[in-house]
Amino acid sequence: DYSSGAAPPSATPAAPQPPAGGPPPPPPPPPAGFFDELKKAPAPSTGGGGAAAVFAELNALGEKGVTGNLRKVMKEEMTHKNPGLRQSSVVANKPKPGGAAASGPKAAPAKKPPRKEQAGNKWFFENCDNDREMAVEGNPKTAVCMVQCKNSLLQVKGKVNTVQIDGCVKSSVVVDACVASVDIINCKSVEVQVTDWSPMITMDGCSGVIVYLSQRCVDEDVAIVSSKCSELNVVLPPKKEEDDPVEIPIPEQFETRVVNGQLVTTPVAHVGA
Repeated sequence: DYSSGAAPPSATPAAPQPPAGGPPPPPPPPPAGFFDELKKAPAPSTGGGGAAAVFAELNALGEKGVTGNLRKVMKEEMTHKNPGLRQSSVVANKPKPGGAAASGPKAAPAKKPPRKEQAGNKWFFENCDNDREMAVEGNPKTAVCMVQCKNSLLQVKGKVNTVQIDGCVKSSVVVDACVASVDIINCKSVEVQVTDWSPMITMDGCSGVIVYLSQRCVDEDVAIVSSKCSELNVVLPPKKEEDDPVEIPIPEQFETRVVNGQLVTTPVAHVGA
């Protein structure tokens, strides 16, 4: 009978009051049905969850992602800037794209086909190897170009305007006469002979060039201009038939002095003891 005003019994028993002067009482028991809710919750998956689970974990890391906790490598800790660190640690070589083929020697450029043709007033002899039969006969307006030839011989007959020899190796050119000049560019071990006359012979970036001059070139003071060259020699014709030609090297070393406010450059003469 609850008519007397007494409170009905609660579903959860009240915690006992601590005795005076003693330790605190234990906590009250959980309410009814608490463990039933835990049993209804799904168990966490341990099978990986596939790609969806991976992206969920990445999103949970926030804006910085997986690199948020990485530390910046200082310059003194970089092995490519501190050779001393390489002796104490092993750095794996990064494979190059393409595998072993990328680390091999580079393939030589394809050899261009020989070219012997006339285009207007110009004759072209290009990429000729071991050809000793090349010849051309021109006029004062003809320009002759010999380019990238090896072990070859070119004869230029008659009086032409210019003769240009570019990038040739171990080749020879015989020129009768030129109106302007014979130009030798980036050649190695090349011989050039002028049988009559050319007012100028220029050489640029060459080595091992021999120029044979005619008597007219000597008498009329042919101009020989050279730059960035080495091992250049000029062969003068003999003064008498019974004499031998005279071979004279072109100076490669020069001395420059300041004289009266002007630069005066003279070749260096090495006199033996």
